[in-house]
Amino acid sequence: MKKIITTLAAFFTAVLICSAQNIFVVDMAKAHSNYYKAKAADAQLKTVVDSTTQELQRLDAKRQELAKPLQELIEKAQNPAVTDDAKKEIQKEAEPKIMEMRQIEQNMQTLQQETRNRLQQQAQQIAAVHREEIVAVVQKIAEAKKADFIIEKAGTYFSKPSADITEDVIKELNKDAPAEPPAAVALPAETK
Repeated sequence: MKKIITTLAAFFTAVLICSAQNIFVVDMAKAHSNYYKAKAADAQLKTVVDSTTQELQRLDAKRQELAKPLQELIEKAQNPAVTDDAKKEIQKEAEPKIMEMRQIEQNMQTLQQETRNRLQQQAQQIAAVHREEIVAVVQKIAEAKKADFIIEKAGTYFSKPSADITEDVIKELNKDAPAEPPAAVALPAETK
């Protein structure tokens, strides 16, 4: 059943395309990657990643500082000459350090996960906004060129270079770009 529906859909698409007079293609990925707002958003997201990386490095350094004396306590406890009472004292001394190390490791995992989720959500929101803006420009160019169809270039096997409007789309998207990239881009608010 799926094959029949797919075949019919392909057939009707081919019929529609063949009857069309003006067909153009656009590379949406290229348009997005060359859009000045997308570049600015990528730079802003990268600063968040860099900041998180620095914080993780700081936490890891703190964890490693705790590991050194803890390792010494473990080696001391493994000494066969140490009495059971002394081992208990060593264990009491080591427990807070172990708990603190575990807390640091938990904080690192939480920070990584929260940052990953937040960045993924923000990237999706930004991409959705940019896609709407790009589609609006594609529609504007389609009207100006009296296009019957605009097809995603990635979905075509062949198109004449003259049918590709990607550069026109990029030019239109970037016509209002500031001379210098903005220092900071407002990222969408985090939703919970």
